[in-house]
Amino acid sequence: MPPVDYHRNALRILFILVKGSRPYTGEPVKGFDRVFRGETKVQALDFWVRYPDYLADELLSLYELTGDRQHLDTAHRIFADEEPDLRRVPMLRRYFGAYEPLDTVLGILKSRGLVLPRSRQMERGTDEHDFLVGAKASELIPQVVADLPELGWYDRRVDLVLRVAAGRGGYALKERQHRQKEYHDAATGDLIPTTAERVRKRLETLQKAA
Repeated sequence: MPPVDYHRNALRILFILVKGSRPYTGEPVKGFDRVFRGETKVQALDFWVRYPDYLADELLSLYELTGDRQHLDTAHRIFADEEPDLRRVPMLRRYFGAYEPLDTVLGILKSRGLVLPRSRQMERGTDEHDFLVGAKASELIPQVVADLPELGWYDRRVDLVLRVAAGRGGYALKERQHRQKEYHDAATGDLIPTTAERVRKRLETLQKAA
């Protein structure tokens, strides 16, 4: 597995937290006016950003469900741009699915005043992790894209992933991802394998039938 690039990971997670956040209505916290709820959801969304082949498979399922040609065309572009090879950032399979510790990444973002991670105990006895974001983070995203246009890929990709997620929570997204045999059957501690060849064949079959 290649060395972890924490700053690249921090930028990718920042895109997810900012774009996936909602207005914050709790006790006021200076400098923060939006919130992203749930670390499980962060991990699930990050997985689809890091594995374009799995995302393309979801788009093909949406195409079959809705008949919307846009989903088919987007899946085609993912493969035409060789994203499953060039854009994949492997994740480990942990007990409940794809997971990567976020402590270092969140430390980078918190130290810059971009994200404020918080945890709260739920009635069921587990901790729920929330992430507050504010104007500083929201304003940084378009600035980064303007300064480094190649990072616009992350901007567009997170938008696409959020559309595919359709507002579902982290556990629902994880359950959806577990339906993929390669994901579900990966041994704990192993890298989750690619599905590129299988999804490519599915794409070609659907394109011929379209």
